[in-house]
Amino acid sequence: MKEGFIQSAKHGSIHYVEAGAGQPLVLLHSNGASAHQYRYTMDEFAKTWRVIAMDMPGHGDSDPISRHYSMEMYAESVVALLDGLKIDRAAVAGDSVGGSICIALARDHANRTQPVVISECPLRGEKDWLATWPRIEASYSEPTQSMDEVKSRLREATPEILARWNIDRRKAGPWAMIDVMRGMREFDAVGSLTKLKGPATAIIGAKGNALNNRATYEEALGKNNVAVLEGCGHFPMLDDPALFVKEVNRLIAGAAK
Repeated sequence: MKEGFIQSAKHGSIHYVEAGAGQPLVLLHSNGASAHQYRYTMDEFAKTWRVIAMDMPGHGDSDPISRHYSMEMYAESVVALLDGLKIDRAAVAGDSVGGSICIALARDHANRTQPVVISECPLRGEKDWLATWPRIEASYSEPTQSMDEVKSRLREATPEILARWNIDRRKAGPWAMIDVMRGMREFDAVGSLTKLKGPATAIIGAKGNALNNRATYEEALGKNNVAVLEGCGHFPMLDDPALFVKEVNRLIAGAAK
């Protein structure tokens, strides 16, 4: 793998890692993570793609953010990355907030990102956001988490995963992570699914946060464009990297027909 930075006028320095050759596939991480979240999938993706995992603004080694970011702004940062790498169009897969960004990309920038894979993106209404907000603030206001906390979210949490998990959360910091959740809360994900301009697919973990939204995704995208990954939770790229790669490749191939 190699890494680099692109400079953008609106989003500052954006860090990425890449491997492989061929058609580009951009990977978007979840809140409080970084491009490292996909380290167990990069080699396999690189057999088929020029795979690029980016650090979204405020995360990893990309520039910090000092203002509120909407999902639309994060989507623009993906386009800025493509511009900086001189890529006309790329497939994009994103998990959690990365999935929200994929929805915004398919709605607003379909000429640059076709198709998208929306992974484990929960579709909460305001009532659900209100009910879960105290837990969200408590979770993200303390960057460092214990092994038991991480184990509750993953199939298997190793010391290596725990170390990177906490490094990335500390690099992002509480304000940026809570602001991501604010951006997701403001974003009309369900309404946007009815306004997509390009092909989109979805991955849901059988033990994940988006399982209750399966019917909504199937109605909006078609049953053949929604995959439920058995044994996986909210982070399928960590729970079962091989299955995640297989299903992303299958969904993209099917959507491109």
